[in-house]
Amino acid sequence: MKLIRNFRHRSTIVSKGLDLLSMKEVEIARDKHANYGRGYYINFEGQMLGIVATPKGPLFFCNDDTYLLKDNFKIQLLHHGQENTFLFTWKGETKLRIAYSRKLYRKGDEWVDDMVQDFFTWLAMAVKRKKFYSFYTLKEDELQENDVILLKMAQ
Repeated sequence: MKLIRNFRHRSTIVSKGLDLLSMKEVEIARDKHANYGRGYYINFEGQMLGIVATPKGPLFFCNDDTYLLKDNFKIQLLHHGQENTFLFTWKGETKLRIAYSRKLYRKGDEWVDDMVQDFFTWLAMAVKRKKFYSFYTLKEDELQENDVILLKMAQ
C-alpha cells in the first residue's frame, strides 16, 4: 500500500491516508507504523485531489486523472467575497474549476486566506516556489520498493 497524508486531517487517534494504488481513503491507527510517501490529498465532495512526489517531478491528480507538473499547466485562485475559485489549466484547457467557501484568518488589519487549512490556497502558493519542484521530485536513492506505482502514475 502506497499512502499519502490527508492535508486537513489532524487527529491524535487515527490518521487518514489515500492508498494511491486503489485511490481509496483509509484510516490508520496512530500507533501503527504507516509508510507515507511525500504528498498530500484532500477529499473534496467525494473527489480525491492531491499532489505526490514522483521521480519525474510533482504529480497533481484528481481521482484517476494525473498531470505531471512541468510548464504545461497553470493554477489560479480567484477571490470573490467569501468564496474562492480554484482553476487548474492543463495545456491551455481548464480541467478543474472548484468554487468553495474561503478559509480566512486575521493577519494584522486584514483577512487573508489560510494556507495551513486550505489545500487549494497552499497549492496555488506552493507551485510558485522553486523548492516545490525539487521537493516533489524523488531522487533515485529516495525510491522505495513499492514506488513503482508512482512511475506508472507519472506516465
